[in-house]
Amino acid sequence: MQKILILGPQGSGKGTQAKILADRLGVPALSMGELLRSEVAKATEIGLQIQSLLERGILVSDEIALRVFKNRIEEEDANNGFVMDSYPRNIEQYEAANSFFIPDAVLLIDVPREESLNRLVKRAEIEGRSDDTPEAIENRLKIYEDETMPIVKKYEELGILKNINGVGTIDEVAARIATVLHLD
Repeated sequence: MQKILILGPQGSGKGTQAKILADRLGVPALSMGELLRSEVAKATEIGLQIQSLLERGILVSDEIALRVFKNRIEEEDANNGFVMDSYPRNIEQYEAANSFFIPDAVLLIDVPREESLNRLVKRAEIEGRSDDTPEAIENRLKIYEDETMPIVKKYEELGILKNINGVGTIDEVAARIATVLHLD
């Protein structure tokens, strides 16, 4: 079973790489945003709670995110593993998830701050995303540095962190990941 967590700043390509790696391993690629949207679409009890919060512009609590994540990784298609994109993303989530989820490997896709900014600005132009303003991007990068980097250190202490150079083409980064995980 391969349980892999991919972390990195916004614009590092972690979502893209999670999908590529999951396809290669034959396991599901998971992201918290997609998991939450799926619960809303299924109109489950927790999905209705999530929808109510989102409609009021309130972030989903760590407790709800944890329940959604735990329920999802217990589904049959995740029995052989999964690739999780950016969860847990803060110390509280890490500590709560740690009771049932310790990844086999944590991939940190490392890109310089300027590269993240450039990629996100390009994405905003291509996709017409109104949430990718320079101010919003700066804010999300600061949150990543303040909240996610401390859990990176925790995974490093566990000896499961793998640093991946995230600069280059999608295929180049995917090849680096395959090498680090001994998939080639």
